[in-house]
Amino acid sequence: MSVTRIATIALLVFAAYGCMLFAPFKTLDDQYSIVRNPLLRESSHPAEIFKQGYFRDHSYYRPLVNLSFRIEYQLFGLKSFFYNLDNVLLHIMNALLVWAVVAALVNLEVGFWTALLFAIHPVQWEAVANISGRAILMGTFFSLISFWAYLRELRWLAVVGFALALLCKESSAVLPGILFLHSLIFHRRVWALWPWAVVLGLYVWLRHALHITEFFPWRNTQEHALGILTFARSMITHIRLFFAPVDLHFDRSLKLFDHFWQAGALLTMGFWLAVAGSLAAARKKITGLQWLALGWFGLCFLPVSQIVTTIGVQPGYMSTAEHFLYFASVPVLMLAVQALLPMRNLIVKVALVGFLGFLFVTTIEQNFYATSELAMMERSLRYQPNNARLQCSVGLVYALAGRFPQAEAHFRAAVASEPFNPRYLIALGKSVCDQGRIEECLRIYDAIPDPGGFATLLEGNRKAALAQSKR
Repeated sequence: MSVTRIATIALLVFAAYGCMLFAPFKTLDDQYSIVRNPLLRESSHPAEIFKQGYFRDHSYYRPLVNLSFRIEYQLFGLKSFFYNLDNVLLHIMNALLVWAVVAALVNLEVGFWTALLFAIHPVQWEAVANISGRAILMGTFFSLISFWAYLRELRWLAVVGFALALLCKESSAVLPGILFLHSLIFHRRVWALWPWAVVLGLYVWLRHALHITEFFPWRNTQEHALGILTFARSMITHIRLFFAPVDLHFDRSLKLFDHFWQAGALLTMGFWLAVAGSLAAARKKITGLQWLALGWFGLCFLPVSQIVTTIGVQPGYMSTAEHFLYFASVPVLMLAVQALLPMRNLIVKVALVGFLGFLFVTTIEQNFYATSELAMMERSLRYQPNNARLQCSVGLVYALAGRFPQAEAHFRAAVASEPFNPRYLIALGKSVCDQGRIEECLRIYDAIPDPGGFATLLEGNRKAALAQSKR
């Protein structure tokens, strides 16, 4: 790796992402995982981070991410600039690791151009430009270290890297599958992967011991099958985004198919049958590296494929977030570079330079949106107005700014999509109360059938509303 090329990647990343360094903490995960996270305070013992779920729940276990936030909090307090800066630095390091991995798989030249594309491609914006993307960045960082060490036969570094990746992001569990494919295709000793299996087993045992085992199964077989089919539809969009990233937006979601005879469902099945048929017909012409890239890309989506558990944003909708593409983009970009690099036609080269410029400008545009949480979310709502989670988040932004009528409108939209969600109903009631309509607020609170984990919040809000009515 030349110093000039390393500097080129770093400078391009800072040029593309520099504007988001001053973005504030956002109302979504940032508030819970950083601003109001007691595990980051000096009074809490660092060991507690390794005993609790990421959101102090039973779903996610990402202690190294929380540890990174604790270190930042101890050094910089709640200055979001430094949290954003660390995301950008992690992205640069990941790009350099992509270069190292692809160089080991192909050669240095393909590795550099793959790393450059990885660094500036706009599909990465959601993971890099939002502090909550830290889990993806850190999981990818340690996964790439593990993959590179495996290719260089530095076994124990590879195993440690994999263990650290698991402590950052659950989806890192697919790495042994990618290494298994590589071993099969390139005639390595498959049995030598046993340390990865041991680490994965210990990770599962640890989560079970800590009771961080919650997942959300499908209600019936038909709904499960429709969920998988909807995911297959989302994959078509994900592939398209690599070549035409014209509608990027935060927290992308997709409505589940209602039945198998729906036009979109039939077209999705037809598309993937055609892809499978094409691969089968061309199987003798496909190289080992291409098979590895296809398997790598597919395995990256296994955790969010709806096969194991639902990955939803609200009833009837599944998450198809663009940050799913972060690690999965490496094999796609590698194959694209390998195919395009040998081309000598001047017109083609000019077109490719123009396309690179388009990608770079699009990344800058997405980061401008990320500097303003309201602008970022309102852009998303133009594409998916029925996303209740986004509607609630926009309502919270307006409420914090004291713009209660606008907040109420967005909370009502969230409740319209999820009528029985206690969080949205409580937020709606609070926005009504803030406008002095106490009786209407209390009626909303009284109509909440089951506040669930929000019972304390509901009771506190009710007392505050009653106290306000007596003034």
